[in-house]
Amino acid sequence: MTLLNFFFRSKYFDNLNPFLSKKIFKFLKIFFVETELNDLPETNYPLPNTKAELEKSKMAQKNNLRPYITYAHLPDLLEMLTRKNDKINFVDIGAGNLNLYYYLRKKFENLTYFFKDQHQVEEFVKDFIKVEKLDKISVGEIENLNLVNIAYFGSSLQYIKDYKKEIKTFFKKTHYILISQSPFFTNENIDEKIILKQLNMHPFINYLYLFNFQKFLKFMNENDYDLVERNINNVTKFLNFKNFSKDLYKDINMYDLLFKFKK
Repeated sequence: MTLLNFFFRSKYFDNLNPFLSKKIFKFLKIFFVETELNDLPETNYPLPNTKAELEKSKMAQKNNLRPYITYAHLPDLLEMLTRKNDKINFVDIGAGNLNLYYYLRKKFENLTYFFKDQHQVEEFVKDFIKVEKLDKISVGEIENLNLVNIAYFGSSLQYIKDYKKEIKTFFKKTHYILISQSPFFTNENIDEKIILKQLNMHPFINYLYLFNFQKFLKFMNENDYDLVERNINNVTKFLNFKNFSKDLYKDINMYDLLFKFKK
């Protein structure tokens, strides 16, 4: 694996013909490789074709299609909260499209959906909302919210450069913080985060954090959030870390973490 990891880290892989890179991925099914970077690049996750994504969202809701949800039990969690609350404020961080909005609005009448993503994506979604006259949805406006029932990081936290700053915006006013399909490992002797290079989206080259679970848990506990659920995420069936040292990165996997505010 050492030679393969060296190749995947190199510019040779970055400049590879996309057809060939897809063949390599199909054969090896290697998703990530560790790097020596200390932080995420300023320009990292590629902007989606937001117009096309929003049109797909509209068609999906017309056909009553269930969206891709990184946390399979999200509807169950919301069902529990709706029995206790007259109104649910749900913030989707790294939303990308409106698939989840359409799906949740049909199931939960008392839910208000807050869309958060990269600035350019948010501006496009604002225009779409006006044209489609969508209700119970806001874009990027959470600063004045006094209460958030669920802040949902659906496979997004690992791509946020200043992830602690982002999470801190939800502290104290948020009942539940749900981090879904994010990579964690266990080893008290390693830094709080490692930078990975993502390979399966070639020719787009993404970078993401691999989080140290113990140090992340300490950060959340110090800010009055208790871990109430931790499960391995199996939504993407063959996602793996087989090219990583299991001695160095113990229990490495994609996880779902649900935190609850203590007070």
